Amino acid sequence: MEKVIFDTNAYRYLASGRYWDQIDLLIDKIKKKERKNGIETLMSSVVAMELLAHVASKKDKQYQKCLNAIKAMYLHNGNKVNFQMVANLELQIAKSFFNKSFLKKIETSQAIGQILFHLATHPTDYVFRKFQRNLNLIKNHVFESEQAFISGMKSFIKTTDPTAKNWRIFENNPVNRTNVLNYIRSQQASIEIAYGWIYAVYLHLVANGEISLNQKFDFYNMSLKFIETFPEPIILQKQVLENMVNSEFDLTQNNRSNFLWDIQLMIHAGVNKLSGDRLYLVTSDDAMMQAAKKCGHHFSIYTFEEYMDILK
Repeated sequence: MEKVIFDTNAYRYLASGRYWDQIDLLIDKIKKKERKNGIETLMSSVVAMELLAHVASKKDKQYQKCLNAIKAMYLHNGNKVNFQMVANLELQIAKSFFNKSFLKKIETSQAIGQILFHLATHPTDYVFRKFQRNLNLIKNHVFESEQAFISGMKSFIKTTDPTAKNWRIFENNPVNRTNVLNYIRSQQASIEIAYGWIYAVYLHLVANGEISLNQKFDFYNMSLKFIETFPEPIILQKQVLENMVNSEFDLTQNNRSNFLWDIQLMIHAGVNKLSGDRLYLVTSDDAMMQAAKKCGHHFSIYTFEEYMDILK
């Protein structure tokens, strides 16, 4: 048995150009092919939130496309009784490094699953009114998370080059740019990135009463372990940083803030196993494909077209 996770665009591709009622037949056909090939699917809460953020308002330009993608995603991974959702980056860190379940995040994932079910099966005005507050919260969370990501990357630029204008580091100093690139590619940079993610989860666990401030942890060695176990999100994060050094890589343009979610999804692109089964990620994103290749794990990631070919 193999397990597969689709990224956001994979579900958008799947539902693209199809009427609402056609999606049922398409997913049913795909699931039959997957069962025949011994494939089980899982959905990501990251992908779910990206799509749900666009259906909080019918005025959103992506509203109908994302609602169709939501239907495709839920029917692909769930039914009237249950749904299959994989642990996200925060839950993985909580379990792997603190042996905690991060109950609040689990409850959030379960709530997201319930919203998806109702929107996928009965997207009536009543259903939207019932979940409007939740949809607004998800939309705000996605927006605020992306803004925090942009702010963090902007802070990296200003800390690295206080004279920087806009999104260009050491614009007229190639020697300094080379020095910055060497740092980004270093083990120390990987440690600091991993440390930041682990410490953020630690603070959330403390705030939710799952960990006491009196407990001591070796964050340095935990960071080294993270790099060894989950190199893919580190590599993609570094690619974003390198892009900002090599060009005018404005994260406020061209939906580049979505790199935040791509980085989190990369945790599923390595040599992962769930219940003894190999896990694969389906995406056609070039940066994600390159990051997996750099880690030598390109065999664990399929393009949308490759996956469809496998199913014939």
